[in-house]
Parts: sequence; structure tokens; C-alpha cells
Amino acid sequence: MADPIFIDLPKNVWTKVATNVTSGQIHKKTEAPQEYLQTYRDTGGIVPPDTEEGKEQGVLMFRDDPITELISAISGIDIYVYPVEKAGKLRLDL
Repeated sequence: MADPIFIDLPKNVWTKVATNVTSGQIHKKTEAPQEYLQTYRDTGGIVPPDTEEGKEQGVLMFRDDPITELISAISGIDIYVYPVEKAGKLRLDL
């Protein structure tokens, strides 16, 4: 496993946080925002648009665990995160 990666995320924007991954963990590093959305694409796919339609492609993160989200895929995916209404910060363990 590589060193952890810390990513600052602007509010209301889809940001690619990982490329071509099959496993790992995402940890919330700030209390705000309370809501993060995530989606994925096959590696090299197109980022979702920063519109209401694009936002609807995401699913709420940190539902089962308030701090950690697991990554698990059979083949490589790109992961995108959308902090709702406030900037955020995540730690990735890939």
C-alpha cells in the first residue's frame, strides 16, 4: 500500500480522487461538509457534469460509517467526489 493521499475538495464540484483503483479506503478529514456524494466511471471515463443532473448521478457517502468509505471493484475505476455546499478534505488509502 502506498502512503496516504490527502485531497482538498472545492464545494459543489465533482473531483477525481482516484484513478484505476480496485480497492482502498476513503476517510473524511473535516466535519464540514456533512454530505459528500460519490460516483465512479470505468477508468478513463468522462467526469459527471457539475449540474443538478450531474449531482443526481452521485450516491451519499459515509452512510454506514461516519468517517470511512470502502472502495471495492473487480476492474479499475476512477472515483469522483462531490462535497455538498462546503469545501471538504479526504484521505485516501489505496
